[in-house]
Order: sequence, then structure tokens, then C-alpha cells
Amino acid sequence: MDKRVCVSCGFEYPLEETYFGLAHNSTRYLTKCKLCIKHYQYEYRIRQQEESGKTMRAIKEIPDQIKKHNLLKALNYVHLQAFGEQLMEDIYWCKNCDYVRITESLCDRCNKTMEKIGFVDYSEDNK
Repeated sequence: MDKRVCVSCGFEYPLEETYFGLAHNSTRYLTKCKLCIKHYQYEYRIRQQEESGKTMRAIKEIPDQIKKHNLLKALNYVHLQAFGEQLMEDIYWCKNCDYVRITESLCDRCNKTMEKIGFVDYSEDNK
């Protein structure tokens, strides 16, 4: 079995994909072991965060229109899996609670009027 010494840490490992990654679009193995590459990538992310002054995983605010669309898709998918048919009822959404409900326009949690975000109706051609 072939062996290779990592150029970064100096340890000798078997020349396998478990220890060394493959080069891009090639059948040859890299010269750094996977542990050293992982450690380098971690330190690189830390350096980039310090230089830019912000975290790499900043949370973005999702617009209400996209939230509504995603909720419709998810609710329709669950209904389709449960009953084998597309959802044909009105769907309401409470912006305050981020709560979705079918057919009733009053929120259970905050007792405010919910906004109608539509209903899902797919024809047989679009399935």
C-alpha cells in the first residue's frame, strides 16, 4: 500500500481518499491531508471575519411576500402527502405570530384578523 507524508503536518498516512482528497478534475491526491485542509479553512474563515468586521453567517430578513409563498408551498405539500390531492381552500396568515391557518381568518394566538394569502390550485397539466 502506498503512503504519503502531509506537507503541512508531516505525518505519514496511507494514500487513500480517507486521508487525502482528490485534486480537482484529476485522479491524483492532494499533498495536504484532510485534517490540515479543514484546519486551514477554519482559520481562514476566522481571519475573514476579523478583517471584514462582521460574521459570515449574518441572518437576512426574509420579505413577507417570500414568506407567504414558502408557507403556501409547504402547506400544500403537506396536504398533498396526507390526502393525495391539492389544497383548494383559502389560506390565512398572521404576520404578528407568523402563523398559518386554513379557512378561518381570526388568529388563535393573538385574536387579530389574518391576511388571506390565497389558495393553491394546480391543474392536471402543471403537476
